[in-house]
Amino acid sequence: MNSRGAQNVRGRPWSWITGRPRLTDALVVALALFTGMLPLIVSSVALRSSVIVALAAGVAIQAGALWWRRRYPVIVLAIVVVLNGATILVSNDREPSGLGLAFAVYAVSVYDRSRVRIFVAGAAMVVILVAIVFLVLGDFQTVRLIIPAGALSLVAWVIGDYMRSRRTFFAELVARHQKEREEAAEAERLRIARELHDVVAHNVSVMAIQAGAARVSGNASEETLESIEQGARDTLSELNKLLGVLRKSPGAPDLVPQPTLDDIDALLKPARDAGLETTLKVTGDKRRLPAAVDLSAYRIVQEAITNVLKHANANRLEVLIDYGPGALAVTVSDNGSGPQATTSNGHGLIGMRERVAIFGGEMSTGTSALGGFKVQAKLPVGR
Repeated sequence: MNSRGAQNVRGRPWSWITGRPRLTDALVVALALFTGMLPLIVSSVALRSSVIVALAAGVAIQAGALWWRRRYPVIVLAIVVVLNGATILVSNDREPSGLGLAFAVYAVSVYDRSRVRIFVAGAAMVVILVAIVFLVLGDFQTVRLIIPAGALSLVAWVIGDYMRSRRTFFAELVARHQKEREEAAEAERLRIARELHDVVAHNVSVMAIQAGAARVSGNASEETLESIEQGARDTLSELNKLLGVLRKSPGAPDLVPQPTLDDIDALLKPARDAGLETTLKVTGDKRRLPAAVDLSAYRIVQEAITNVLKHANANRLEVLIDYGPGALAVTVSDNGSGPQATTSNGHGLIGMRERVAIFGGEMSTGTSALGGFKVQAKLPVGR
């Protein structure tokens, strides 16, 4: 989620305000200046001019300091507290400027990352407790001076703490959505990579074997050429579909149903055409499988056959599909030159393991009963 998306989550009025921090700062300064100067103007006839000038300077400095409250919240609070104390010394019958102190405490609660913000909350509570003690003792003048500052500071801190939690929540929300989008994009990238490898590698391998056999024999029959042509067309069709998904353009090819284990004979035909003695065995109670499991099982068999055609130098291939009570097991065996012959720089086995891992299944490789290499994958399914 980008910043605009985050603003939509928060709501239009709030996003409009938070999107203009300098305007907000100016309003805070103006409000603190106005509320601080207004009492001075009202009581100017009762105060000496020098006192009025000193108090007005204090109010102006407090209000101006609030402009930097986001960047230096602790320093700004310290300035405001000192000036409020000076106000009491200059005119002990005058209450401290409430709004300036409240804005400064709020800023510490929201923006400060140190333990000072906790000390500020504790200090506000202590001021209130001290005021209660003076109230019990009957010192109403002291209570009148300090309890508004303590109560207003505590309220400002609580509001600031709420806003801080809200900011943290939205930041985590944006980060989580961004992470989910990145994970989804990575998963889709891996899926497309697997599809490209499984489909293209299989078809190209079959074409290469058929073309090589025709070259060695010196006799390219019409049936062989047709098979190579069809394989090339199928490969281009699959590439167009995958590229259409990547482009997401209006002219992208229409989606077609994904292959399933019911189409397994289509995988075995190229192997038979290449001269391999191919056997398919299906055991267990055949039933409808979840689409994702069905496609993954098909792709695993496809990649295993591709590896046999490319690496095994075999003349016999056996595919076993077992519909167990809680899992589907597919096994592809050959009588080629064994496990060493399947080692390559490709990503076939990696892709098969990734497909199996998605469903929490198991995959193993090793020597087959036919004397060559064996790939066995077990995918959990419902009963």
